[in-house]
Amino acid sequence: MAGYGRNFLYRNDGGGKFTDVAAEVGVAGGDKATPSSLGDYDNDGRPDLYVSSYVDRPVNERDYLYHNDGSHFRDVLPTAFAKRGATHGIQWVDFDGDGALDLIMANNNPEGHLSLYRNLLPPERARRSLQVLVLDDKGHYTRAGSEVRVYAAGTRKVLGSRIVDTGSGYRSQNAMPVHFGLPTESRVRRRGDVAHQSGAKGDESGKGRSR
Repeated sequence: MAGYGRNFLYRNDGGGKFTDVAAEVGVAGGDKATPSSLGDYDNDGRPDLYVSSYVDRPVNERDYLYHNDGSHFRDVLPTAFAKRGATHGIQWVDFDGDGALDLIMANNNPEGHLSLYRNLLPPERARRSLQVLVLDDKGHYTRAGSEVRVYAAGTRKVLGSRIVDTGSGYRSQNAMPVHFGLPTESRVRRRGDVAHQSGAKGDESGKGRSR
């Protein structure tokens, strides 16, 4: 979570209790942060986090790209991102369909840009992913808030869980397919669980396969 102040990351402790662990796991950076977005850009099965700071006075902000190392996050912001940044919009999207999440950013500085960065993951790593498109029984994109879970083939071992989210970024809208990076090249169940309102169905169309 981000706002006009420090960042917060709440760990679900169960039983309706949450603990702010932002400083503990290394994602406290981002003064007056507004745009932020989770995306597994290296397909290792763990969602990474991009956080940008809001323009306080031109130009006074610092972006962060936090790689998820498992129990901790590490800032790995590339030089190209640091030069432009994203004050007013961040979204992860696989625009070229190669299996790797690319990044689009909007910047409202006096010299700001709309930037689109292609992810140059090696092809064998980029293909290690799955995208699930959740539609209603009429083929419409109406199932925001649905939870999608992916399991290892033949088991109930959860490899990942994501929410269908239509607009978590500031002044931007999410791509509708839910993206999963897969930590190994092992097979997954072709149809995982999709939790949504009664009367709907989960349609794993689009790039609904592991590679």
